[in-house]
Amino acid sequence: MIYAIPMSVLVGFIAAFFALGRGSYRSFGATQSVLRVVVALPLLVSGVLLHFFRAHATASIIPPSIPAPMFFAVFTGVCEIAGAVGLFVPRSRRTAAFWIAIMMVAVFPANIYAAGQVIDGLHMPSVPVRLAMQVVYIVLVLLAGFGMPSRANKR
Repeated sequence: MIYAIPMSVLVGFIAAFFALGRGSYRSFGATQSVLRVVVALPLLVSGVLLHFFRAHATASIIPPSIPAPMFFAVFTGVCEIAGAVGLFVPRSRRTAAFWIAIMMVAVFPANIYAAGQVIDGLHMPSVPVRLAMQVVYIVLVLLAGFGMPSRANKR
């Protein structure tokens, strides 16, 4: 139950993004290109430095009810790196943005579990703070990959 409300909020923001766009998105040029870099860098840094070089620390925030925490720590690192790279490949840009957003929802139980703890010397933010951060990040990833939702009529 502790996971239901924040995860519903995250899914709600993803759904709202797609409802606003109704399949129509417009590029916003150089700003969107810069945004791709801004959202890809944390994924690359996290994927490499945290999920590979500090995999034990990353695995320690995975709730005990989830089996094979080391596997999921490394697997999500691979997904982060693949998603970051995918944002720069025109054919996969939207797919990468969509799956990064879904992954941000899927990993949120780890953020809830770690909330308020000190992990590897870092104080983890509270659930409301992390939820707000995750919402902003998801919206930025979707904007970077899809563009601005547009209500343009298709005829």
